[in-house]
Formats: sequence, structure tokens, C-alpha cells
Amino acid sequence: MEKLTELINKPKNNIIGILTGMLISWIIAMSTDLSPSSGHGGFIPLVFPPIIGMFFIGFYYVSRIFIKKYNWIISLFAIIYLLHFAIDFYLTENI
Repeated sequence: MEKLTELINKPKNNIIGILTGMLISWIIAMSTDLSPSSGHGGFIPLVFPPIIGMFFIGFYYVSRIFIKKYNWIISLFAIIYLLHFAIDFYLTENI
């Protein structure tokens, strides 16, 4: 159990997890079929996942200053939020 705790609490693993979630959500969001009359074209799915991903990485590093043990919760929340955005955007625009 201690090895799992050490593995989860490493900053490198958390940052890689957030970046992976950001990349997957970026791919999902960019594969939407947006109509030309929507007015935003491909701008929102192009910009939103990287901005939110970088925000969560910054938030993770700031939280490392104050909290030492449970920072993996922030990276898990970031991954879930990014994937929720991408899947919701994909389903909303393609149905």
C-alpha cells in the first residue's frame, strides 16, 4: 500500500496524468463536427482543453506548497473535468 501511495503522490506522475487527460480531451473535442453557422468554428475545442489543463497544473503546484499528501485528488479532478468537457462537447455537437 505504501508503494501505491508513493506512486500516486509523485508530481511527475500527476503532471503526466493531467497532460495525458488534456491530450485525450483535446483529441475528442477536436473531432466534433461543428457547423459553419455556429460562429466559433473550431476555436473553443482548440483552446479550452490546453488552457484548463495548464490552469490545473498551476493549481497542482500551488497546492503542493500547502498540502503534501492528497494532491493526487486535484489531478484526478482535472482529468475527470477535462474528459467531461470533451465528451459533453462531442455529444452535444454531434447529435
